[in-house]
Order: sequence, then C-alpha cells, then structure tokens
Amino acid sequence: MRDGATQVRRGAQWRRHSPPRSTSSSSPGQYSLAKIIGIWAAVTAPMALGYWVVTPAIAVGPYDTVVLATVTLTVGLIWQFVLAMFILRREEGSMGPSAMARRLWLQVPRDRVTGRPRKRLLWLLAPLGVAFTLNMLYLAPAVQNLQQHLLPGIAPLPFQDGETLFSDEIAPQMVGAWWFLALFMTLSIFNVFLGEEFIFRGILLPRMQGVFGSYDWFANGVLFGLYHLHQPWTIGGIMLASGLIMSLPVKRYRSMWLAVVPHAIQTVIVFWMLLGLMRGTV
Repeated sequence: MRDGATQVRRGAQWRRHSPPRSTSSSSPGQYSLAKIIGIWAAVTAPMALGYWVVTPAIAVGPYDTVVLATVTLTVGLIWQFVLAMFILRREEGSMGPSAMARRLWLQVPRDRVTGRPRKRLLWLLAPLGVAFTLNMLYLAPAVQNLQQHLLPGIAPLPFQDGETLFSDEIAPQMVGAWWFLALFMTLSIFNVFLGEEFIFRGILLPRMQGVFGSYDWFANGVLFGLYHLHQPWTIGGIMLASGLIMSLPVKRYRSMWLAVVPHAIQTVIVFWMLLGLMRGTV
C-alpha cells in the first residue's frame, strides 16, 4: 500500500510538471502526400483546361482570346475559394471568421519563440514587397528567358503574353471597356487572396510538414509554381517568389498576410496600367 501511494504521488507530480499536450489548433493533423497532390490537381486542372482547351475552342480572334482567357481564369480562381471553404467546413466544422483565422493563419505574425502575436513583425512586409518587386521586374524574366531557351516548346503562344492586351490590335477595343476592369478586379481578389493564397498558403502549407518536414515551405513553392500549367513559361520565376518570398515567411511567422500583401503588388501595377488603357491614355 505504501509503495502504491508513492507511485500515485509521483504520477501526480509528473502530471503537474510535464508540458501540456498540444491541441489540434497548435499541431494540426497533417495531410498525406496523396491528399496534397489531390488538392493541387483539383485547382490546377480547371485553370489549365480553361486556358488551353475551353478558350481556344470558343474564341474567335485575339480580342475574344484575351477576354475568354480572363473569364476562364476567374472562374477557376472562384472554384479555388469554394474548394477552400468546403475543406475549412469539413476540418473545422465552421466557415466563420474565427475558424478561418485559426486554420488559414489569417492573423498577426507570431513570434517564433513564444508564439505570441507581434505587430512589429508586419514591418517584414517592406523587405518582402521589395524582394517581390525585384523578382517580378528582373529575376523572374531572366529565369523565364532561360526556361524558354532550354524548353522552347513552353514559350508563350501568340496572344498569351502580358503585352498582348496593350497591342495596337486590342488596345483600341479596350477604351471605355470598364466591364473588363471590373472583371480584372474580380480575378485579382480571388488571385491574391480568396483563391490562390487560401488554397496554397492557407489550406496546404500548414499541413505539409508531415510529408516534407522542415522543407514544407519549399515544397509549397514548387507546387505553386507547377500549378501555373495554364502559363507554363512563368513556372520557374514563380517558384522562386512563391517559396522564398511568400511560403517561407508565412511558415515561420504563421501569418498568411505576409504572402497576400506582396502577392498584391503585381495587381496594383496592372490595375493602373489597365486604368490608362480604359481611358485611352496608354
């Protein structure tokens, strides 16, 4: 009896001094490789089919090609939001703001040691924004040129590069086409926040460590690059930006805003260019 009482006391002391077990919110269940690839395929296939199959089958001429390609990409991005919300509802039992903030890391960046929110870490957005811009202007085009040199078959086809919209053939038809600007803004909202970032940095990234370990951020960047099969000539440059500039900071500081804000820089630039196009000043 005395020995039994001693064991009980020791067990009680161990429970008092041992660290608490992690909860599902701090240590979420990890995805299998099959599930990661499945979610990736579910968002990649509609974008590629819309761009390479649906648009060429329906479009007549370069103007229709630009418009329909934008429409199909927008539809694909909206589907990503729907899929993300379905996964959120299934895993968290709710699609409310608190469930979204917890599961998708829609929160102030966390201190890496204490796990507490630190608003001063939002200053990281400044160097991340500069890095994203430099990559967009210099490094990504260089990688794209190298990629096209090594694999010329995946270079942009006519009416598929970024300058097509501003060509002499299409630009005059865009003057006063404010509906196209509204379409672009819809695409952008789902592109930099509700669609791509929800899926890749919100749904996938927090649950990839079980397969990829400490390199989950790198794998996330690779998957995000390969997701761009609808624009394969951009894959190499996007992998660099996605992995180092977006996925790594999000993983380290558990805040999706560190990817959303840099991702939006390109949208802001294109918006002002389109605004000039609509006004006929470009």
